[in-house]
Amino acid sequence: MRRMLVLAAATAATLAAAPAASAKEITKAQVCGPDSCATVDDQQARAALVNGGPPRKPPGAAPFYDVRITMAEGDQTHGFAFAAVPSKGALRAGDGTWLVMPPEVVALVRRFAGDQKPYPAAELTGAAPPPEPRPASAASGADSPLWPEGAIIALIAIVAAAGVVRFSNRYRPASG
Repeated sequence: MRRMLVLAAATAATLAAAPAASAKEITKAQVCGPDSCATVDDQQARAALVNGGPPRKPPGAAPFYDVRITMAEGDQTHGFAFAAVPSKGALRAGDGTWLVMPPEVVALVRRFAGDQKPYPAAELTGAAPPPEPRPASAASGADSPLWPEGAIIALIAIVAAAGVVRFSNRYRPASG
């Protein structure tokens, strides 16, 4: 019994001496375009904004917003930002990793962006390059202005000419 009391006292002393764990808290979140930022004042919305999905391939360039997050841990604060591309359902983390942006995060970014103008697609770093235009095959004749319409008109003209020649031979007066 005495051993249990000593063990309990030692455990209590250890727990009392351990520093209190300070929780990280999102203290500020903003959805920004090139002209202004909208502050996210709802704590649940701020928490939801930092929920990214699994990694994904970079999307094609599209208009985007800069989402800025400030976190506090004890008396220290630190911040990070990510590019949100709602039209592509994608976000780019600060290290350049592309992630799927969950639908609820897409909705939050759109809601807080409101009527703000997004950053232009040309400024989106790390987007996939646009697909290369496929050249038309020379063998297909797709570049020819006479294909297939020209070929059809030529066939009609040949058939019509053959009919005129036959018709004129049939009704020619006999010579004599």
